[in-house]
Amino acid sequence: MSGNQDQDEDRLQRIRETAYGLWEQAGYPEGQEHDFWLRAEEIVDGKDDKDVDAESADSFPASDPPSFNP
Repeated sequence: MSGNQDQDEDRLQRIRETAYGLWEQAGYPEGQEHDFWLRAEEIVDGKDDKDVDAESADSFPASDPPSFNP
């Protein structure tokens, strides 16, 4: 197998495991396989919008909106 194929297989395995874990945490609901797969892809590929890097989290608290001075 080439390096790219190995990476693809590793990625797919991580997505499978992550999706299964999400499904388990949700209580094994039926009919939502696609949703869990898509969420797992976001997590594995680092596109998880719920995560904020430490620098961003400390730079602007969400509870303090920017002030507007007309």
